[in-house]
Amino acid sequence: MQVPLMPLYFALLRQPLRLLLHSLLLCCVFFSLQGHSKPLVVATYAYPDINRQAAVTPLAHWLAAQQQQQVTVLVATKPEELVQLAVQGKADLVVPNLVAYLQIQQQNQTMLNFLVPAGQQTQQQAVYTSSLLGKNVTNFQQLQLLLPQGQPLTVFAVWPDSASGGLIATAALKQQLAGQFLKLKFNYVGSHQAVLPALAASEQGLGIVASATLPAQLPKDVSEIWRSAELPFGALLCNSQTLPCHQLSQQLSKAPQAAAVLQGLQQGWAEFRQSTHLAPVDDAPYQPLRGLLSTGSAKSHTA
Repeated sequence: MQVPLMPLYFALLRQPLRLLLHSLLLCCVFFSLQGHSKPLVVATYAYPDINRQAAVTPLAHWLAAQQQQQVTVLVATKPEELVQLAVQGKADLVVPNLVAYLQIQQQNQTMLNFLVPAGQQTQQQAVYTSSLLGKNVTNFQQLQLLLPQGQPLTVFAVWPDSASGGLIATAALKQQLAGQFLKLKFNYVGSHQAVLPALAASEQGLGIVASATLPAQLPKDVSEIWRSAELPFGALLCNSQTLPCHQLSQQLSKAPQAAAVLQGLQQGWAEFRQSTHLAPVDDAPYQPLRGLLSTGSAKSHTA
């Protein structure tokens, strides 16, 4: 049987064209999906007089290059808003403070440790601590005698759940004062820099602030009553539902861009300024602080 050559020729020609058109269609669909994919989010929280968006932008640029995907920076207006965003899975990399870090991990176990600013052992001593100050109060013994005699004493602090500006020293006051603790009246002033001026302007009171923000010379009649042990920094967190967290943390810790990422973080957080590199997170130092959270010392704000 003789087969007509021209129809067979055109049939064979149409087959590669059909395959080519099919491949082009798949490519168009792929690039269309890529163009409309949801951007990754690097999230942190606002702080007075500090450009936190600029501080985390180098991290966002690195993530975008690494994942070949659009990345946006989200700065929550309040620290507790950052916690909620992370708990709800609406952030991919999170730069929190210490208490927000603990709260996020407590409420969402898919948010994994990423990296944390660190330094040499000799440089880490007393870098990040909390100080309890007194105006016309010099020690706990005087405070214990003073409280039963008069009006409630005002404590100027940053936020209730600020580690160095609230939570840690509040726990120390509860331990030292026992039942008299309820006679303290807390006034949250919103930043570490605002604590000392507010305390100095009062006739008598207490202040809770990060030790690193204290001047070399304290104002008249203000003294440091107590200083905490060294606190670990709040670590960066990674959403394991959207990112290969372990792989990315290893890549960033060795990447040339790590220096720029750390420099950005140092501009946004005073406590990071003595850090020399980004390191894996050691979970052990955080365990006692998780105990403070579970006792209900943390209420509604973070710093």
